Amino acid sequence: MGATIIKTNKKKLILWILAIMISSSLFAFLTMIFLTLNKDTIYPQVYIEGMDVSNLSKEEAKSRLKAVYEKELEDLKIDLVYGNYNKDINYKDLDYQYLYNESIEAAYARGREGSLLNRIKEIYNIKNEGINIPLQRTYDDKKLDDIVIEVNDSINKDAVDANIRRQGGIFHITDEITGFKVEEESLVEAINNKIQNLNTETLEIPVTVIEPKIKGEALKNIKDIIGEFSTVFNAQVAGRSKNIDIATNSITHTLLMPGEEFSFNQKTGPRGIKEGYQEAPVIVNGQLVPGVGGGICQVSTTLYNAVVRANLEISNRRNHSIPVGYVPLGHDATVSYGYIDFKFINNRKYPVYIESYISGNRVFTKLYGVKEDNVAVTLYSEVTEVIEPKTEIKVDNDLFIGEKKVEKVAKQGYRVNTYKIYSQGGKEIKREHISKDYYAPVNGIVIEGGKEKPADVSIEEKEQDTEVIQEETPLDENTEL
Repeated sequence: MGATIIKTNKKKLILWILAIMISSSLFAFLTMIFLTLNKDTIYPQVYIEGMDVSNLSKEEAKSRLKAVYEKELEDLKIDLVYGNYNKDINYKDLDYQYLYNESIEAAYARGREGSLLNRIKEIYNIKNEGINIPLQRTYDDKKLDDIVIEVNDSINKDAVDANIRRQGGIFHITDEITGFKVEEESLVEAINNKIQNLNTETLEIPVTVIEPKIKGEALKNIKDIIGEFSTVFNAQVAGRSKNIDIATNSITHTLLMPGEEFSFNQKTGPRGIKEGYQEAPVIVNGQLVPGVGGGICQVSTTLYNAVVRANLEISNRRNHSIPVGYVPLGHDATVSYGYIDFKFINNRKYPVYIESYISGNRVFTKLYGVKEDNVAVTLYSEVTEVIEPKTEIKVDNDLFIGEKKVEKVAKQGYRVNTYKIYSQGGKEIKREHISKDYYAPVNGIVIEGGKEKPADVSIEEKEQDTEVIQEETPLDENTEL
């Protein structure tokens, strides 16, 4: 009986001891968890940019980071280079700063977010595996843009084509200049990458080399006259002469590279009073009327004839509505700004240079290039149809019967075929049909008297009255476009 009681008491004692031990352990564990979850320092095995900030308060972590990185910031720079140009970018010039507080807050927050179980799990994982928080940085993008602009101003250079000009019978060539263009987007991206990685190695500035389209070497080939022509004008007609002079100066010294198209309207531009053009007869609806710019078509026609003789490709040409006096039928090229243009293409392998000038009462156009053969080109036209005009008779009762007055001179119209004649050694070797032109007839108007004459008018006076005819002077090169 006694032995049984002793055994029972001993068993109870062991159970009490175990209960106390478990309770103590549980209390200790819970206390540890409580203290861990409520500690005011960064959890163990947490790093910022590789620096151990375990068990440090926020201020202690900030002091440790600044002690290293503020000193490092003094020496951080990027050396930009291109050829003989170099530019040092100091990080401080960009207002570069470390965001200590933000990075420390991110480190301090690890193990402090989510449910209790998740927090404990994260703290455990961090302690076993560690974690590295990047040190955040910032800088002023506007200051970087300003530096890129400075680099652009120092390196960028426009490409300049070689130029050629004929003066005093001699060609003068100005050589080309190579251009350079900083690749801004690539440069900014490269700088940003270096800053993000604290890379201080020298950075080669990305630059595009811009080659000029026209090289001086190519212009040295220009030496031969490949086509030329001239026409005569009345230098005493001031307005028309002035217009011819302006248009001639607009097209001279023009250089056409292989494949390039010439536009007369584009080259001469608008033809108005403010451009210096004056009033002179122009053709409107088949009639000559006063207008600004009369005479310009003589310049385009002279150029057209030189271009044909140079055997260049005509891409746009139209004849006048009525014949002109300074070239044969089918040999003219009319223009009207914004409506009718004369265009041609340099279809040769070499550049072509246009020289146009006035000497006395003659306008000249010469095309220079490389004469590749001894074939001469001329123009020949044949009239395939003459179109007779109509004449309208109008009665004027203010005139006596038998009296006549020509109000509008009738002019014949024409249909014309024009050919390019290729000759070699003075002999025709080929004939090419290039245009079929139509010149509209101009119908005339004659005014006849319808009023009876008094009976006492003498026979002599009557005969004189019936012979009164007023006609306009036929058109010549001084009144045509």
